[in-house]
Amino acid sequence: MSRRTTPLYELLLRSQQYIVYAASAAYIVYALLTALIDPPGVFPVAYQVPKYWAALFALATIVAVAAAPHRLKQLYVLTTVGYLLATIVEIPRAVSYGAMPMHLTLWLTLNVLVSFVVFGARQGAALIAVSVAVMLGALIVHGPLAPPQLSDWVTVAVVMGVTGIIAYTLMNFIENNMLQHAEDSEKLRAARLDAVTDVYGRGAIEEELHHAMDHARRINSPLSIVVADIDHFKQVNDQHGHAFGDDVLRAVGKRLRRNVGGIGGMVGRWGGEEFIVLLPGVAKPDALVLAERLRREIGDTPLAGLPVTASFGVASYRGSGDTPDQLFGRADMAMYEAKRSGRNAVR
Repeated sequence: MSRRTTPLYELLLRSQQYIVYAASAAYIVYALLTALIDPPGVFPVAYQVPKYWAALFALATIVAVAAAPHRLKQLYVLTTVGYLLATIVEIPRAVSYGAMPMHLTLWLTLNVLVSFVVFGARQGAALIAVSVAVMLGALIVHGPLAPPQLSDWVTVAVVMGVTGIIAYTLMNFIENNMLQHAEDSEKLRAARLDAVTDVYGRGAIEEELHHAMDHARRINSPLSIVVADIDHFKQVNDQHGHAFGDDVLRAVGKRLRRNVGGIGGMVGRWGGEEFIVLLPGVAKPDALVLAERLRREIGDTPLAGLPVTASFGVASYRGSGDTPDQLFGRADMAMYEAKRSGRNAVR
């Protein structure tokens, strides 16, 4: 899954952060409450045991993830290593006392779930396999266990294994659906874009125009459009070929998009060498200023190595009785007026 900049993946990252915060904070609260309920002895000597080391790991995890959320996986690897070290130290203590460390095994099981959420199905499974192997290895090294203890540890291993299987199944389902969603979104985006210029195609920009007019009507906000037509484009195709003409179209689309994207503008190819720029929230005086800037952006610097100019027509939404066809018609008429006045102009 490589599309980590999409909104869905950002949402997943935030969810992973919240789960890590919740699990880490819960362990800190557990350590504090149990210390108050059943004090282990004199501070600080009595607190130098794995239980409280793990609480420090949990606190460090919260701070580190808050400071660098996009490094969540790398940070939680370090946290998991810290928990494993605490486990390696705690198990021989428990074996020597003949006691079953119920608290430790509960938190290890919770960490199975957290690991799958943070690392995903495959990496989570690998990490949990390592964790269980470390736990079992520590038991074997410090054994043998009495039958009641052995029964308890077998129960823990089975529960952790089943928890891992459930978590793996759920995460694998989530990952597959997210991948399918990303692929479908990419196909939908590609279908809405013009194949030559990578701006909106005719159908998509018409749809956006209708949405923008509905929004302007509801909240009584300004809306303007700019229609741009490349001057003498037929000569470009005739003299230099259609492939070169496509390069010019791409360059025009890129410059239009670059200049209006920062203010929420949208660019579409209406057809042929004609483009439309949709400017929600922009009144006509500001749209005329912007159109003049676009004219200079295209005309002052060669496009694809060729001097190119364009003519621009501007129109603005006139109120609830206005329609998308009427709005576009006025902008188109203004653009043709710019053509008749000598081209390379804004009207």
